Amino acid sequence: MSKFSVVFLAPGEKNNFIHRIIESTDMDSALKAFFTEETTELYSNDEQGYFYFKEDFFDTSNPSGSIIPCE
Repeated sequence: MSKFSVVFLAPGEKNNFIHRIIESTDMDSALKAFFTEETTELYSNDEQGYFYFKEDFFDTSNPSGSIIPCE
């Protein structure tokens, strides 16, 4: 399994910086695991919530997150 560093700045929250190292088979699975474990109070825990989370996470003008593979 690979490790991914996931960082997220929760919208509307001042200084709400969340960082986790996630072990997963791929980047998409790691991001989904992070969403499920860390953002349930910010987004609905369903496909629509995940869609909005990814939209915020990868926003081209002001992204709220970043995910990178770790060695």
